Amino acid sequence: MSVEIRVCPPDRFPELLRTAEVAFSEDVPDDMIERVQRVSDPARFVCAMDRDRFVATGGVFGVRLSVPGGDLPAGGVTWVTVVPSHRRRGILRGMMRLMVDDCHARSEPLAMLWASEGSIYQRFGYGMATVCVNLEAETASARYARDWPVEGSCRLLRTGEGLDLITPVYEAVRTQRAGFLSRTPDWWVGQLPRPEKDDKGGEARRLVIYETDQGVEAYAVYKTKADWGVRGANCTITVDEAFGSTPRGTREIWRYLLGVDLMRTLKIWRLPTDHPLLLLIAEPRRLGLTMGDGLWLRIVDVKMALEGRTYGTAGNGNGRVTLDLRDDYCPWNAGRWTLEVADGRGRVAPAKGDADLALDANDLGSLFLGGFTATALARAGRIVELRAGGLAAANALFPTADQPWCPQEF
Repeated sequence: MSVEIRVCPPDRFPELLRTAEVAFSEDVPDDMIERVQRVSDPARFVCAMDRDRFVATGGVFGVRLSVPGGDLPAGGVTWVTVVPSHRRRGILRGMMRLMVDDCHARSEPLAMLWASEGSIYQRFGYGMATVCVNLEAETASARYARDWPVEGSCRLLRTGEGLDLITPVYEAVRTQRAGFLSRTPDWWVGQLPRPEKDDKGGEARRLVIYETDQGVEAYAVYKTKADWGVRGANCTITVDEAFGSTPRGTREIWRYLLGVDLMRTLKIWRLPTDHPLLLLIAEPRRLGLTMGDGLWLRIVDVKMALEGRTYGTAGNGNGRVTLDLRDDYCPWNAGRWTLEVADGRGRVAPAKGDADLALDANDLGSLFLGGFTATALARAGRIVELRAGGLAAANALFPTADQPWCPQEF
């Protein structure tokens, strides 16, 4: 049986997305296809075709990812599927090869994805870069640890309003944390409330802002689901995203969300492990916390990536470490590289001497945003210290003050 792996024919792009329904066991509504088309470059979506029929899909969104000290162009790998009849034939490997090479050709030093199964993508050099906290809180028990006074006010906006008010909040938070995606106006369309109810029975999404005399400091997008029984309301509020550009804004937007009338349960996914909410609440166990993997990162160009972020939060902004990097999938990265940091900025060059640390591409992906220390990776057997002091040098350079956070799946 002959299968061709190629760029998706532009006129069949909706068909490609609907093919992905089979693997994800979900229906793709028409409005989602429209939103995906608005933010997609069809030339970056690939497929496998058996004769004239789609049997596998994949694509790349071109975005910018916030990294310590700035942001970098990145390829967001997405919609990766193979239909059950064509599994284990090397099709996924062929599509991944096209997509990673496409990122490399476009000078995107990073590729990233949300993994349906992490074991699949580690084969291609992706490492877990962020960890997610998910919560299912008992709203009646989620009380603040201190009696902070209520400041400012919250205001619900009508559908179609508020983009100009909340974009500055998002951008302010994005500069504070590694892991955030850039958003164009077309990207915002998928995040803002829509008037219709969703296909899972929930209410239409709502947008609330928190403002003071200084302006808008926080916002949240959420939806509610009614559930009434003989004991009264058992309703659920699901928060899509909630951001505060100030500590006060974060505190007050969550005070609003936990206080919505008739809600017994609050759910949200993809929070960072150091989110302020965990310290605002008097009884954190009432938040019903679970943890899981978040964003997976692949270093496509080691020199461009390492020179594109700042260093030294845990040290003095100066240091040196030489890495012996193994990378069979992107062989242009393989070899010994010296990272020389002065005043927080790094320079990377092929090493002339022995290496301090040995690691795989996966491990560099986990280290890059600051989500894991070199010592933590060494304790897991992922990084090997070749010269005494190598781990300490990397620990001083790579960690960040805040844990990286990617709040948006793609």
